[in-house]
Amino acid sequence: MCVLKVYSDTDSFQAFEKTTKIPVYSRYDKGDGMGKNQVRNDYRISFDVSEKDWDDFDGQVEDTIKFLTKYYHDIEQLFKTHNITTAYLDFPLYSRLYGDIVNQNDHLPRELIILAGRLSLGIEMSIYTKDAFSDDKD
Repeated sequence: MCVLKVYSDTDSFQAFEKTTKIPVYSRYDKGDGMGKNQVRNDYRISFDVSEKDWDDFDGQVEDTIKFLTKYYHDIEQLFKTHNITTAYLDFPLYSRLYGDIVNQNDHLPRELIILAGRLSLGIEMSIYTKDAFSDDKD
């Protein structure tokens, strides 16, 4: 379930969301509520990049390359029309560290690095335990 997250301190993405062909996952504006009397201090738009499971990193990467290739010019236009403070691809992954396994390596292919680099995108790999969202925790 890779997501492209784009942030701005000054520019709302509300109008862009209404016109873009890129599948929008979520959007919020500065000042929107976060719960517990807190408000957002920036603007964000996130895009659905991959629906692959968190234990299918290779599938997420393959989908991401296709996504960046398909929407390259749309993303480039977004960056030209908005003051972007940061933007990155977020790959959620389940940890494979258990039992005798002490090392987890996940390779990012050159094609992905080149596409992300040309668009000035960072890459984040969010690692979760398999039971991170389970109700069965002790």
